[in-house]
Amino acid sequence: MENYLAYTQLGDKNSENTLVFLHGSTMTKEGMLPLAEKFEEYNCISLDLTAHGESEGELPESISDIAGDVESTIENLKERNIIQGKLVLLGYSMGGAITCEIALRKNTKVDGIVFLSSAADLKHYTPAVDQLKNIAVENFKTEDILDFLFGNLVGEAEKERIKNAFLETGVRDEIGYNDLMISNAYDCLDKTGSIDCPTLLVHGCEDSIILPVAAVEKWKQIENSQLLMVPYGGHALIYEDTAVVAEKIKGFVQKVF
Repeated sequence: MENYLAYTQLGDKNSENTLVFLHGSTMTKEGMLPLAEKFEEYNCISLDLTAHGESEGELPESISDIAGDVESTIENLKERNIIQGKLVLLGYSMGGAITCEIALRKNTKVDGIVFLSSAADLKHYTPAVDQLKNIAVENFKTEDILDFLFGNLVGEAEKERIKNAFLETGVRDEIGYNDLMISNAYDCLDKTGSIDCPTLLVHGCEDSIILPVAAVEKWKQIENSQLLMVPYGGHALIYEDTAVVAEKIKGFVQKVF
């Protein structure tokens, strides 16, 4: 049975150009809305991934499991004319791995992809997540990893604002732990040379959850891809410098559309 995911639609619902936002580990679709709201001229869809937020389904065992549900949902939205014309996928952190998987599988036509603080190899460049493997799932608390989100220039008040947003729009700790483990198992770097649609990677230079070198390695593999490395940016780059990230994405999608 196909599993259709819950979504929030915003922006210009009549636009023939659609941006689909995929959230990261421990999150729900609400966590992507501050970024999606910057694109009023496009049809924007933010999905709750499998077993997250309002979406049903069993706890995913792999990135591939979630990618299949995203593909089914996109095709269903196309059939219902909720998605029309050209499509760009934007994946943050774990969502970027799902975006990568969809681009590699080529089951769903996408006209462009954006990786936000993400990469194709989350197995070898995620030291903060590696440390969690020694923690039993019942002992994991999302708030324990939130201090790893930030670059060095983020003030304490801003940190608290972003951390509270993660906690208020997030999932139960056991789901978040599963997210981190299946993300940590994902490594398709050697296959990414087959990605042939326009690609943008945006990454913070001080990301300590997914190291910046992971984005560089992916950029080197994908022909004609673009890479923006943001000085002093951490893993929470899309919240630390939302305007900077949004402007770069707008320049990219204007060329795609």
